[in-house]
Amino acid sequence: MSNTHRNHSTTVQPACEAEDAESASPLAEQLAATLAASATGLRFNIAQDTFQDAYASLLDAVPRDDRPALLAQMRRDLDIVAERELSLASGDDTQAGHVNTRQFMRGLEQQESQQREKDLASHSLLSGPELRVRLAVTPQALSAALKARRLFALRGASGEYVYPAFFADPRHDRHTLEKVSKILGDLPGAAKWDFFTVPRVSLGGKSPLEALAKGKLDAVMAAARAYADE
Repeated sequence: MSNTHRNHSTTVQPACEAEDAESASPLAEQLAATLAASATGLRFNIAQDTFQDAYASLLDAVPRDDRPALLAQMRRDLDIVAERELSLASGDDTQAGHVNTRQFMRGLEQQESQQREKDLASHSLLSGPELRVRLAVTPQALSAALKARRLFALRGASGEYVYPAFFADPRHDRHTLEKVSKILGDLPGAAKWDFFTVPRVSLGGKSPLEALAKGKLDAVMAAARAYADE
């Protein structure tokens, strides 16, 4: 299994680079022109290919089916950064101001925590005791299933482990779900959760859970292998 969901260093397809170049952010272009007009020389000479390598690594950090959405998000974020820098270049620092990496990561953690709370409130995720009751298993049996990767857990808003409710949903075949979970191997629980619940182009725009409900086990297993190898 590759480490693409953790560390990535491969390159993106040339066609994707061409498409991204054609859709360059107007705000980014305006920023470049503004800074160039008053520039007295760069303190650091960052090679263009270095940036492109980093950009390609970001794209390769997600499954191919999800890259169009990532590109769109990156363009939006580039506009936000460019607009902020333009305001600083013009002497207008009354806007939100720069967000450092620590603040950015804290914001992501807060968003994830809030989403976990929503998932718990909607019973999409269950606590350990709730899942054990629904599955009628002992704590030891649940622990064994986790070690065998037949089930997986995520960190809840308070740091506790929570579990996907679909493992105890009678509309889904639990043994089929366990097969798919094992294919995903050592991926983090959050990555496995995303795989099961996010629509995928390779599955006709359906999530793996929806595809499994329609009997498309082979297609879902193939998608799981590709996702685990990304």
